[in-house]
Amino acid sequence: MTNLSDTDVRETLRPHLDGGHISRLYATGEITGDTIPALGMLSTQLDELGQHEEAERIADVMIYADAVGERPSVRGWVGKL
Repeated sequence: MTNLSDTDVRETLRPHLDGGHISRLYATGEITGDTIPALGMLSTQLDELGQHEEAERIADVMIYADAVGERPSVRGWVGKL
């Protein structure tokens, strides 16, 4: 696993905004109990499409989200990047 920064997380998620949990993590830093399953589904979909490297990047974001744990929106999430 790579130690991801908040900026790395946003860069990885940018092409995968879904209007739901992934978009909230991207936009606000919020992590809920549904964020990791959403990332897992995305990683699986990418893997099935043959986008293995991108699937691994999303898996790294899952590890980040698990390590950070559930949290509300992060004040200054976008501004600090």
